[in-house]
Amino acid sequence: MNLFAADSTSIASIIQSAVAPVFLLNGQAILLSVFAGRLARVVDRMRGAAAELRAAPDAPHAARIRGELVHQRRRLQVVNRAIGLTTLSAFLTCCAILALFVGALSGAIGAPLPVLLFGAAVLTVILALALFIVEVRASGRALAAEIDPP
Repeated sequence: MNLFAADSTSIASIIQSAVAPVFLLNGQAILLSVFAGRLARVVDRMRGAAAELRAAPDAPHAARIRGELVHQRRRLQVVNRAIGLTTLSAFLTCCAILALFVGALSGAIGAPLPVLLFGAAVLTVILALALFIVEVRASGRALAAEIDPP
């Protein structure tokens, strides 16, 4: 289908088909914001613990601080992976939107590529949410260890 020869109804249909994944893209942006906030909290905790350790490396509680740094490093890795997966999901969603447009304009609307890209985007965001659960639980364990030290 030639874009310039297409009537307004078919152009509106193309736009409607491509708008649905935009809602997923909006959700991904919100998730990235949440994950970035978690990342900032972990980094702040690590900086504070590292400064405390530098100030008194031989203090009786230095082992506890080192343990906290190890724990926070694990949380940092989980949050970074969640951010990476969510970013990949957003990229795949954008590719699905592009594939929908290109497929509609070329007449290959039933091509499997947009469906595969959208499915991969949903799968990667599910994995990112699973990592988010892991990170939240790790945060809860760290809090419990801080409140009830061994």
